[in-house]
Amino acid sequence: MSAFSENGLVAMTVAEVDMLRRVFEAICAEYQVPREGIRAEHLARFLMGKFRVSVSTERSLLAATRKTYPKQGTRRPRAKGG
Repeated sequence: MSAFSENGLVAMTVAEVDMLRRVFEAICAEYQVPREGIRAEHLARFLMGKFRVSVSTERSLLAATRKTYPKQGTRRPRAKGG
């Protein structure tokens, strides 16, 4: 189980790091995200954010990412008037 400190740093187990790596690799392949660069960094931050809010199994993290992470070529709708 992960431990979070007051400064936001996370102490993670080897199994948790491995799980996050597997999910990262799976989503990179599925969404055609290069393993380096801005999109990869964004995906990594996205996964860590989901992980921090207790999306802690590989299956649930994959499902949450597929549900909410934007695929390449898709844009979020802009707010009207801006």
